[in-house]
Amino acid sequence: MTSEQLYCFAMFQVLLVFLLASFRLRATDQSSRALPLLQGAICAELFSWLFYFWPAVGLSLVLSLSLSALSMSLLTAFCFKRAGRAVPWWWIIPVGLALGVSYSYFSYHRQQEISLHLMTLFAFLLIGPCFWCFRYLKPNPTLSDFMMAAVFAAWLLICLLRSLMLLIAPDWLLSGLLISQSFWPAVSAGYCIFALTGYMEETQQKFKDEALHDPLTGLLNRRGLANAIQGCLAYLQRQRHSAALFMIDLDHFKQINDKIGHDGGDEVLIAVAEALQKELRQSDVLARYGGEEFIVFLPQTDRDSAQLAAERLLLAVRNMHLPQSPQAQNLTISLGIAVFDADFDFDCQLRRADHALYQAKARGRDRIEFATDTL
Repeated sequence: MTSEQLYCFAMFQVLLVFLLASFRLRATDQSSRALPLLQGAICAELFSWLFYFWPAVGLSLVLSLSLSALSMSLLTAFCFKRAGRAVPWWWIIPVGLALGVSYSYFSYHRQQEISLHLMTLFAFLLIGPCFWCFRYLKPNPTLSDFMMAAVFAAWLLICLLRSLMLLIAPDWLLSGLLISQSFWPAVSAGYCIFALTGYMEETQQKFKDEALHDPLTGLLNRRGLANAIQGCLAYLQRQRHSAALFMIDLDHFKQINDKIGHDGGDEVLIAVAEALQKELRQSDVLARYGGEEFIVFLPQTDRDSAQLAAERLLLAVRNMHLPQSPQAQNLTISLGIAVFDADFDFDCQLRRADHALYQAKARGRDRIEFATDTL
């Protein structure tokens, strides 16, 4: 077995490992179905290396180069899918076919210079958009996505340098194709690794978001609220600025559930959350505490400002219109307010606001109560 055959066999094994690993991956973008395109690209490339095991056999060489073109085409489609864009098959398919036919033809006839220049051209047509998708188009990019873009940029740079070397020193380059032999394993492994780790990072972020957000309303939960305001509380305490904490309860929510059912009750909670959010400043933080209770944290808010903000929230809920739930037209909320002044202990202020909320409900609901100095 020659060194070149060993090299091809090693590439086949490496890509086979990545292909098998991809089937153990739990994709986070199941709606876009991008992962099968990546698997198809890896599969086509590994068989391309397998057929290149016998480059002297004409049919084997043509199959190898055709599969290489297919791999690049599927990889381009994968990148568009991962970026949330429609795959331009009308463009990818003709370019991929042109690459496969021309690359195979000139390689089969031992016109390596032309075939390598063509590969540079087609790399910019197919891999250039891959770079653009991961660098500029993909929403919520992860570190792996930026590394993926770097791999594609390196791919293009290698092709460009190879074409330049063909013009400067063709005999040296064609004698062993040293640049290709040195860099293609890193390029292939690079896009496989970062494509898979990109999925893993998105899964981790999804689990983190689920742990910090309420699944019904999309608001922060209590843990998410504590994480979101931790740094702000420390800053306010150092600067000796005030803040306010609202505990909000939707009045008579059990009656609403009894009248319109739990699904209708969920719609009411979502609508109330949206109404509250519209009345808050960008710096305010709204969270769902549980059930029909909400929490609002208002930085740099004194007692008078808290009173005005609370009145806006009361009025916003009173004026809500829910045509899909006519029985729940007359919605009201009760508010308990604790003002941070000297004490910035979040748990302590939360207990004070909760006690004030209890007082508001005991005194008739649809009203505001401030926490007293003692519980």
